[in-house]
Amino acid sequence: MNTPRPGRRQPHADPGLQPERTTQSWLRTSLTMTVVSLLFIRWINVFQTLSVVVFVVCIALAIAAIALQVRRYRLGAVSIRAGRGRPTPWAVIFLTSSVCLIAVLSIASVLKITFG
Repeated sequence: MNTPRPGRRQPHADPGLQPERTTQSWLRTSLTMTVVSLLFIRWINVFQTLSVVVFVVCIALAIAAIALQVRRYRLGAVSIRAGRGRPTPWAVIFLTSSVCLIAVLSIASVLKITFG
């Protein structure tokens, strides 16, 4: 059981609530995006410049997702203290679009390898 340290302000009353679980989920997704981007570097001998461009795009999207989540965590903690939640649909749309873009780039890469 986590007990708050004396003199340290907690972001909200229950550290096991939604902001922590959501942050962990976004971090896992960002880690997956990073791993996929590293796979493109592994294929640099096949795709040359395209591989580097896709790597940079994937890493940038992963960093942006983490930065967005820091802001979303703070908003979530404030919402819990206030007793009302405020959804942030643009962050979810951004992450969904990013994952779909990476998936499309990955599929296109596999098709390029397969069909030359």
